Amino acid sequence: MLKDLNIINIKPGMIYAMISKINGVDLDKNDYFEQYTTGVYRHDGYQFNFDRFIENGTYNNIINQWVEYGVCDNYEQILEQRKDFLNNPDKNYVIGLCTVERKNQESSGGWRWHKWGEYIGIHEIKHEYLYDEEGIEKVYCYHIYEIE
Repeated sequence: MLKDLNIINIKPGMIYAMISKINGVDLDKNDYFEQYTTGVYRHDGYQFNFDRFIENGTYNNIINQWVEYGVCDNYEQILEQRKDFLNNPDKNYVIGLCTVERKNQESSGGWRWHKWGEYIGIHEIKHEYLYDEEGIEKVYCYHIYEIE
């Protein structure tokens, strides 16, 4: 089952704050963190490193950090497509997401689909890089963790 985290602090530490700034995340705006529903969080300040948020910003412990990861258009797709194990009452899960926006990508290089796991969204991928896609402006990288 999805379980809420016992959060201490949502602000990233110094190293992740510097990485966030490099990635264009404005930590002064306070829109980098959001809880969507029970056990589902977006934290762009720990972009691609939600396990570090759990370790540094909560009282929770990770039991298994490799339950599953991938790319989606919205968190509801994860809840629907992974409900087989997310609804197991004998385990506690949390989902961490981070935003990847097309407008923030460089014209050469940048974020590539195949590096972040299976895409479970509805867009038909036609290019290697998000920058080159049409009809999609944002995706989320997600990671499912089993916690105590």
